[in-house]
Order: sequence, then C-alpha cells, then structure tokens
Amino acid sequence: MLKLILALLLTSCTHWLIETETRIQMENGTSEEIHDLSLVSSNGQITVWIPETVEPGKRSRVYGNEWVGEFNFAVYSGDSLIDLGVHRLKGGTVLAQIKEENGKFAMQFK
Repeated sequence: MLKLILALLLTSCTHWLIETETRIQMENGTSEEIHDLSLVSSNGQITVWIPETVEPGKRSRVYGNEWVGEFNFAVYSGDSLIDLGVHRLKGGTVLAQIKEENGKFAMQFK
C-alpha cells in the first residue's frame, strides 16, 4: 500500500515539474482585423488555435492546448492567410503580440 501511495505521489508531482499545456492570448497590434490564429503543418494542414476575430488594439480570450515544441504560426486578415513564422512553445501562458512592421505582419511572444 505504501508503494502505491508513493507511486501516485511521484506521478502527480511530475505535472508540477513539466508544463505540457500552453495557454495563448492573441493581441492585435495591427491596423486590420485579424482572426483564427493557427498552426500550419509542413504538409499545409491548418489547425486553428484561437477561433476569434480580434479588432486592432484588442486581445482575444486565452486558449490552451497540450502542445509544446516548434510550430509554424499563421493568422487570417480578411481571406488572406498571413505567415507569422516558426515559434517555440515551452508551456505556460504567453501573449502572442501580432504587429505590422514595414507592411508585414510579425509575431512575438511575451
């Protein structure tokens, strides 16, 4: 019985040591409405992470997924899919700031 309790305690403690959930909130620092912050796989499959339209200067709600690693991100502006490049997710909560620089969209995590 003691071994079972010890095993359960050790198993539950690993969640505290390794953060596998990433929570993202999107901030629109552009002059256009943006929507559907997405992950784009190498074969072109698109998975929407934040299914919201965000007006200029506003933020989305926070959305979480059990994803960590490097991912290619994109966002829609109107009907156009805008590539935001590859970014690394380490777990925890991040703010995805999307800005317009020299006529192009760029994203950084804070």
